[in-house]
Amino acid sequence: MRHDMSITLVIKILLYNSFLSGAVSLFLYINKAISFNTTTITGIIAITIIAGLIAVAFIAKPFTRLLSSIQSLINTPFTPADPFSKELLIRLTHGLEQFKEKSDSLLREKDTIVNELIESKKLLEKYSNNLEEMVEQRTEILKWLSITDPLTGLYNRRYFIEQIELEFKRSKRYNRDLSLLMLDIDHFKAVNDNYGHQVGDIVLRKISSIIINQLRDSDLAFRYGGEEFMVILPETKPDDAMNVAKRMKQEIMETEHAYRNLNFKVTASIGIVSIKDMLGRFETVDDIIKKVDDNLYKAKNSGRNTIIYE
Repeated sequence: MRHDMSITLVIKILLYNSFLSGAVSLFLYINKAISFNTTTITGIIAITIIAGLIAVAFIAKPFTRLLSSIQSLINTPFTPADPFSKELLIRLTHGLEQFKEKSDSLLREKDTIVNELIESKKLLEKYSNNLEEMVEQRTEILKWLSITDPLTGLYNRRYFIEQIELEFKRSKRYNRDLSLLMLDIDHFKAVNDNYGHQVGDIVLRKISSIIINQLRDSDLAFRYGGEEFMVILPETKPDDAMNVAKRMKQEIMETEHAYRNLNFKVTASIGIVSIKDMLGRFETVDDIIKKVDDNLYKAKNSGRNTIIYE
């Protein structure tokens, strides 16, 4: 009966405690037995101890060699008071010492692996964030290139159509002022013919800078094509649009351009249209563009270097 209770107790300890604590407890028990030269352990208790070790070995999968050794011991016959019992206990004790060393090593390796995984996760998150930023920057650059004129740095014609549609709808919906300027460099073909296209490009860039310098943050300037420019002036009344156009025309007329030892100047003609005052006359954006183009044409036919608003 006492042997059965011992078996039950050992099995419960090995099954319900963690594999390491169970192994350590068993290790202490065997050491105690050896210290007192206990050689009367019965075959039943020995088998119970070995069975416990088998359970521990199965729980600790990495220690298959220890399990193999214990399995070989199970096949060894036992008799009570067998002199071999002490040798068996010594061998089992040595096995448990190896088991403990392996367990400690595994725990240390586990901590190292966990720390490495944590660091790897941090690096992956960092690289992922950097990649997202690079993708966002690339997207912004591509978007900017798609709406910008490469020569002047102004917005291009495609973006002008998009923005004038938005501003026209906003003006109609909220009954807000909206003015549009169309500017053309007078006799620009002669500049290219007399001084070359490289000089002509320099003139275009200078005039683009003059236009930008006269605008507010809410205003938008576009290279519409060739030597033609468009300027959208939201929330701008006709008189204010006229003042902007006058400042542009004056600065363009006063700016000198150099070619070798020669200096020359150019002028510009400007057409203006304001939407609020003539809202009923404009059904579409095309109507607005046609009107401002007509005013520019009249300005050029009036001797150039002039402004027309009708």
